[in-house]
Amino acid sequence: MSSSARIRQPAAAVVDGVDVDAVAVAVRACPGVDDLYRGRPGGPATCLPGRWVYGLRVDPHVLEVQVRARWGVPAVEVAVQIRHALRTLALARRVDVIIADLADPAAPELDHSAGKVPITVSGQDQ
Repeated sequence: MSSSARIRQPAAAVVDGVDVDAVAVAVRACPGVDDLYRGRPGGPATCLPGRWVYGLRVDPHVLEVQVRARWGVPAVEVAVQIRHALRTLALARRVDVIIADLADPAAPELDHSAGKVPITVSGQDQ
Protein backbone atom coordinates (compact mmCIF):
# COMPACT_ATOMS: atom_id res chain seq x y z
CA MET A 1 0.00 0.00 0.00
CA SER A 2 1.38 3.40 -0.90
CA SER A 3 1.94 6.15 1.62
CA SER A 4 -0.70 8.19 -0.16
CA ALA A 5 -3.44 5.65 0.62
CA ARG A 6 -6.03 7.05 2.98
CA ILE A 7 -7.51 5.19 5.88
CA ARG A 8 -11.24 5.73 5.97
CA GLN A 9 -12.35 7.10 9.31
CA PRO A 10 -15.91 6.48 10.53
CA ALA A 11 -18.24 9.41 10.04
CA ALA A 12 -18.81 11.55 13.09
CA ALA A 13 -21.86 10.44 15.00
CA VAL A 14 -22.75 13.90 16.29
CA VAL A 15 -26.31 15.18 15.86
CA ASP A 16 -27.14 18.66 17.16
CA GLY A 17 -24.04 18.48 19.36
CA VAL A 18 -24.91 15.06 20.84
CA ASP A 19 -22.48 12.16 20.25
CA VAL A 20 -24.98 9.43 19.36
CA ASP A 21 -22.44 6.60 19.65
CA ALA A 22 -21.41 7.75 23.15
CA VAL A 23 -25.09 7.90 24.14
CA ALA A 24 -25.66 4.36 22.83
CA VAL A 25 -22.66 3.03 24.77
CA ALA A 26 -23.77 4.79 27.97
CA VAL A 27 -27.33 3.47 27.71
CA ARG A 28 -26.20 -0.10 26.98
CA ALA A 29 -23.90 0.05 30.02
CA CYS A 30 -26.82 0.66 32.41
CA PRO A 31 -27.41 -2.46 34.55
CA GLY A 32 -31.17 -2.40 33.96
CA VAL A 33 -30.88 -2.16 30.16
CA ASP A 34 -30.70 -5.23 27.95
CA ASP A 35 -30.24 -3.16 24.76
CA LEU A 36 -31.55 -0.29 22.72
CA TYR A 37 -34.82 -1.28 21.07
CA ARG A 38 -35.70 -0.80 17.42
CA GLY A 39 -39.43 -1.29 17.78
CA ARG A 40 -41.97 -0.46 15.11
CA PRO A 41 -41.36 1.73 12.08
CA GLY A 42 -41.53 5.35 13.15
CA GLY A 43 -39.93 4.61 16.51
CA PRO A 44 -36.91 6.51 17.75
CA ALA A 45 -33.97 6.25 15.35
CA THR A 46 -31.06 8.39 14.23
CA CYS A 47 -29.80 8.31 10.67
CA LEU A 48 -26.04 8.65 10.33
CA PRO A 49 -23.96 8.37 7.16
CA GLY A 50 -24.19 4.72 6.12
CA ARG A 51 -26.08 3.46 9.16
CA TRP A 52 -28.96 3.87 11.58
CA VAL A 53 -28.86 3.92 15.37
CA TYR A 54 -32.23 2.54 16.45
CA GLY A 55 -33.67 3.42 19.83
CA LEU A 56 -32.28 6.97 19.94
CA ARG A 57 -33.70 10.24 18.65
CA VAL A 58 -32.13 13.66 19.14
CA ASP A 59 -34.05 16.88 18.77
CA PRO A 60 -33.20 20.39 20.00
CA HIS A 61 -34.98 19.93 23.35
CA VAL A 62 -35.34 16.18 23.92
CA LEU A 63 -33.19 13.06 23.77
CA GLU A 64 -35.53 10.10 23.31
CA VAL A 65 -34.25 6.68 24.36
CA GLN A 66 -36.14 3.44 23.71
CA VAL A 67 -34.86 0.27 25.39
CA ARG A 68 -35.52 -3.35 26.15
CA ALA A 69 -35.14 -3.56 29.94
CA ARG A 70 -33.86 -6.48 31.96
CA TRP A 71 -36.48 -8.59 33.69
CA GLY A 72 -36.99 -7.77 37.36
CA VAL A 73 -35.62 -4.22 37.31
CA PRO A 74 -38.32 -1.64 38.17
CA ALA A 75 -39.09 0.73 35.30
CA VAL A 76 -38.40 3.77 37.46
CA GLU A 77 -34.94 2.42 38.29
CA VAL A 78 -34.17 1.82 34.59
CA ALA A 79 -35.19 5.40 33.77
CA VAL A 80 -33.08 6.80 36.63
CA GLN A 81 -30.06 4.77 35.49
CA ILE A 82 -30.38 6.03 31.92
CA ARG A 83 -30.92 9.66 32.90
CA HIS A 84 -27.94 9.50 35.25
CA ALA A 85 -25.73 7.96 32.53
CA LEU A 86 -26.75 10.68 30.07
CA ARG A 87 -26.60 13.70 32.40
CA THR A 88 -23.57 15.17 30.62
CA LEU A 89 -24.09 13.66 27.15
CA ALA A 90 -27.64 15.00 26.69
CA LEU A 91 -26.41 18.62 26.79
CA ALA A 92 -29.24 19.97 28.97
CA ARG A 93 -31.95 18.22 26.92
CA ARG A 94 -34.80 16.44 28.65
CA VAL A 95 -34.26 12.65 28.46
CA ASP A 96 -37.43 10.71 27.66
CA VAL A 97 -37.12 7.00 28.40
CA ILE A 98 -39.40 4.47 26.71
CA ILE A 99 -39.31 0.90 27.98
CA ALA A 100 -40.67 -0.82 24.91
CA ASP A 101 -39.85 -4.42 25.76
CA LEU A 102 -38.54 -6.70 28.50
CA ALA A 103 -35.80 -9.26 28.13
CA ASP A 104 -37.02 -12.84 28.48
CA PRO A 105 -36.26 -13.96 32.05
CA ALA A 106 -36.04 -17.60 30.98
CA ALA A 107 -33.75 -17.01 28.00
CA PRO A 108 -30.42 -18.80 28.42
CA GLU A 109 -27.28 -16.72 28.43
CA LEU A 110 -25.67 -16.92 25.02
CA ASP A 111 -21.99 -17.66 24.62
CA HIS A 112 -21.34 -15.46 21.59
CA SER A 113 -17.63 -16.30 21.56
CA ALA A 114 -18.34 -19.96 20.85
CA GLY A 115 -21.12 -19.22 18.38
CA LYS A 116 -23.40 -21.80 20.01
CA VAL A 117 -26.76 -21.41 21.70
CA PRO A 118 -27.46 -23.68 24.68
CA ILE A 119 -30.61 -25.76 24.30
CA THR A 120 -33.00 -26.01 27.21
CA VAL A 121 -35.70 -28.71 27.32
CA SER A 122 -38.80 -27.96 29.34
CA GLY A 123 -40.13 -30.69 31.62
CA GLN A 124 -43.72 -29.45 31.37
CA ASP A 125 -46.51 -31.88 30.42
CA GLN A 126 -48.01 -31.30 27.01
